[in-house]
Amino acid sequence: MKLHQAIEEITGLKKSKVSYTDIAQALGVSRQYANQIKEKELTLEQLKQLEEYFDIKFNIPDEVEEADFTIVEHINISPSCGHGTSVYHDVEVTPVKLGNDLIKNIFKISTPKSLKTFQASGDSMSPSIEDGDILLVDTDRKDFHNGGIFLITINEDWFIKRLRQKINGDLEIISDNKEKYPTETIRQSDEVTLDIKGRIIKNLSRGL
Repeated sequence: MKLHQAIEEITGLKKSKVSYTDIAQALGVSRQYANQIKEKELTLEQLKQLEEYFDIKFNIPDEVEEADFTIVEHINISPSCGHGTSVYHDVEVTPVKLGNDLIKNIFKISTPKSLKTFQASGDSMSPSIEDGDILLVDTDRKDFHNGGIFLITINEDWFIKRLRQKINGDLEIISDNKEKYPTETIRQSDEVTLDIKGRIIKNLSRGL
């Protein structure tokens, strides 16, 4: 069943109009993404999400099996590995398919909904991440005390960096390309807003 067909069926069962905002909330995705997949076949999991949210029951054949992939949102921001990426417009979102076996067995992710992909820009994280690499980000993982590379915003500019907190509470923003990009420090007294958006768990451009 395609999404637009599901909407028609829900509308008939509920006797009321169903918006893409409602659909997005039911599926746990953005409204823009929900609108983009209106011609796509829904997985069994997605149909069950709609059933639970709208308190309805689709006529789903017993032999329908769950799809062997998960649709991950690719966020077209291109966060910077250098001097930051500013966003002045609505961000375009496009779907990317990743196999469920890959997500569960290789990436060890139990909650695929938290996954997003981004395309890196700049060379400050070279050689770990090069300009144009596609990165898989787990938006649920924000604890940086055990190391790793993170997607962050600093005063709403987007970056990809390593993070290290000093004993005095100051935060070091670290680039792998240390010859060209020295470590920067955000002090507790600085009027800076830093938000950790998630941890980069895989550079998809470098294979498995």
